[in-house]
Amino acid sequence: MKRSLLLLLTAANCGAFSPVVPARNKVGAQLNGRVRNLSSTTNDGDAGDSNPFGFLQGMFSPPKSAAVAEPEPRIPDVVVDTDYTLAAAFGVVGLSVLAANHGAGGVLGGGFVTLLASLFAVQATRLRFVFDETCFELKSVDSIGSDELSDSGENIVVGGANRWAYDSFVNWDFYPSADFPILVYFKETQ
Repeated sequence: MKRSLLLLLTAANCGAFSPVVPARNKVGAQLNGRVRNLSSTTNDGDAGDSNPFGFLQGMFSPPKSAAVAEPEPRIPDVVVDTDYTLAAAFGVVGLSVLAANHGAGGVLGGGFVTLLASLFAVQATRLRFVFDETCFELKSVDSIGSDELSDSGENIVVGGANRWAYDSFVNWDFYPSADFPILVYFKETQ
């Protein structure tokens, strides 16, 4: 009884009694707007499968699932916070020079440094540096006290948007140093 059951199970999956189907037999047929793959194969595999117990393989091993690629974590946009330290430092130096020197040199030197301090304060109030997943961008604040950012307009020196892809950077440096960056210089090919 056991042998006849084994022979019956073996014959049910045996490719010897079915015609050999070439591998190129898969044909795409268009039915009602859907594509279906048609193929002539044996019950559980290709006709060339030499394992007579291949139908048992699905019972004892977990089904092979397609490898699901994990989505790459998205890097959130980073907006650099406003910092008035540089403007305050230049303001203190400029006003100190004005207070200490009452001559033309003190007025010109101290006045220039004080005007530079006011420029730094205005720009720190109205501009934000935004770093996203692929680009560095300069944006402007819609209104004072608002968190809404808008396009800063066209670059007045080279034209185009104030947005640069990271892979276009060929050279960059921090002045005076990376530990105390007052000016960030970068050269790009975009």
